[in-house]
Amino acid sequence: MSRGYICIAQNSTYDYLTQAYGLALSLKATQKENAICVCVDEYTKTQLTGKHKEVFDHIVDIPWNDDAGADKWKIHNKWKYPHMTPFKETIILDTDVLFTHPVDHWWEHLSKKDVWACTHVKTFRNEQITDDYYRKKFTQLDLPNIYSNFTYFKESDTAFELFKMIELIMVHWNVYYDKFLKGTGQDWMSADLAYALAIRLLDLEEEVIDNDIKDVPTFIHMKSYIQNIPNNKISGIWTDSIPSTLTHDLKIRVANYEQSLPFHYVEKKWLTEEKINMYEKALNI
Repeated sequence: MSRGYICIAQNSTYDYLTQAYGLALSLKATQKENAICVCVDEYTKTQLTGKHKEVFDHIVDIPWNDDAGADKWKIHNKWKYPHMTPFKETIILDTDVLFTHPVDHWWEHLSKKDVWACTHVKTFRNEQITDDYYRKKFTQLDLPNIYSNFTYFKESDTAFELFKMIELIMVHWNVYYDKFLKGTGQDWMSADLAYALAIRLLDLEEEVIDNDIKDVPTFIHMKSYIQNIPNNKISGIWTDSIPSTLTHDLKIRVANYEQSLPFHYVEKKWLTEEKINMYEKALNI
């Protein structure tokens, strides 16, 4: 059964295509199961280079209309994954992620479910994140603590049903927000919130979540104020407060802690041309 990763790269203020390229390079450098499908709009497709085409296993047009339109934060097409993936089993990723160590053994575990949503993430010191600084809405409404980054799904009725509901929520956000989500916390749409609401409305929590398993799937989440560091001791942009490096053997160290899990670096400027060049050199690209 074919397996692979998928991400959406729509360039705007941020160069998501370069981030997707970095992600793909890190997969090739660390994983045996390393196929990646990158989904692009018409504008981003014009930015593709020979190197992109060499490293991306599949480049797919985002179908139908571009639901993200002129928005700088390109999340509105994140219900279309089942219509874009070329794989039987797929892991959804954000573009600003790098892999540092093999996680191929996760696939067999994840395949026990039709959909497996990530609900536990770690600090750069590999501590469980429990702070809801960015997630007051989830706490207030007791929503499943979904991180859409690293969502697994296989070709199945469950996946079709879930992503159809995510489509309805994203397309009719104001309606669903007014009916189910008003109150404390964010009032804007995020993929995490849309996925969580869809899972709740379809009563799929027992099918797609396992809160007793905290280490698969998971990732290092580098938003500043969830690092178990007092907020007055860290900048809102973590790279201003915490040193980090990519070593020549492609290990990521943050404050001298080696990162052994998928690394969601968040701050787009962290992925420099120098880091890209290090991956290219290691892969002879």
